[in-house]
Amino acid sequence: MPTDVASFSPDMHIHNRASPFDCCSINTNEFSCFHPVRSIASSTPMAGLVLFLLLSLPLSATLGTTHRIRATAEGSSFSSLLVLGDSMFDTGNNNYIPTYFLANHLPYGRDLDGGNATGRFSNGLLVPDFLVSALGIKQRSPPFLDPTLSNADMLTGVNFASAGSGFDDVTTVLSGVIPISKQLEMFRAYLAKLELIAGKEEATKIINSALILISEGTNDFILNYYDLQTRKVQYTMEQYQEFILQKTRDAIEELYHLGGRRFAVVGLPPLGCVPVQITIDLENFKRACIAEENFDTFAYNAKLQELLFEMRPSLPEGRIAYIDVLLPLLDMVTWPQKYGFEVTNKGCCATGLVEAGLLCNSLSTSCPDASKYVYFDSIHPTEKAYRVIAKQILDEVVPQLY
Repeated sequence: MPTDVASFSPDMHIHNRASPFDCCSINTNEFSCFHPVRSIASSTPMAGLVLFLLLSLPLSATLGTTHRIRATAEGSSFSSLLVLGDSMFDTGNNNYIPTYFLANHLPYGRDLDGGNATGRFSNGLLVPDFLVSALGIKQRSPPFLDPTLSNADMLTGVNFASAGSGFDDVTTVLSGVIPISKQLEMFRAYLAKLELIAGKEEATKIINSALILISEGTNDFILNYYDLQTRKVQYTMEQYQEFILQKTRDAIEELYHLGGRRFAVVGLPPLGCVPVQITIDLENFKRACIAEENFDTFAYNAKLQELLFEMRPSLPEGRIAYIDVLLPLLDMVTWPQKYGFEVTNKGCCATGLVEAGLLCNSLSTSCPDASKYVYFDSIHPTEKAYRVIAKQILDEVVPQLY
């Protein structure tokens, strides 16, 4: 019988609603777990092969044991950092639109500048902030909708990301945030402003040499498929993955047409380990990661990597790389002691089980030390977790784009 294969640490609990996993020890660092019901590999041979190769590596081998971000400005050829995405990357755009997906209140930002709620969904800085600083471009990634943006900010890159957004426009119908289609419109508006500031020729050079980050998809699957199930009545999981992948292709091709040449595309995080997803599974008394959702995530990310590889010939002047956030976050959840974490299955804010956005507020009693938590609220990682991810991007992804 075909099986799905995954590697987990011996002390990681795996919860599966549909069927139990059969696990056996490979060595002191790995378990090999076989799912007797579902078969990713049999339905998508190439994705299954990539998935198997990914999971055959010990998670501990994919990351270094030190997490201090090193400055890499020397020799950096990036003119600017341009960011499209969701709450993982949104540095404050939602502050300027009518939505309830907001983080412009404490305890968000409580460890930033002595307590500065900028709209970032964390206790401090996000991945784009760490990257733009380490690359020597500027200190932080500013939101494009900020009316106080300077010309210098425009020249060195802005952030279009919007918390709660996705590749699928349906994802944002209830929240009123900015989907990728509208972020691309913002990108075009930015390009027009850049041409006014620097001239068309210089603006083209800036866009050509910019590092463009794209992080979408999480809300499409969590909000639109697992929880509200708006798309589940229309698509199977495999069909919806293909739908989102096509949207990904369309976005990259449009950005390339607009002058973008160097792209880094983020895969999905371990959706089954997001605290609120664990909470929604009422039968999950041990608060373990949800196996089905993580397997869906592995399958999607394998397909995304295939897509990016297949697109390279159609982007002759471009470079494109995949950013893996799934394995780093799984590593933090599985071996928290490596990073100094103590709590992995709930957030620091309030109970950590369901609170995010407006429910995570100054009336909430939050943990005293967010650095001991992988997640700050019930959805979003802490600054410390984001720092680990940023270091991995700088060490493993950025060199592919020079």
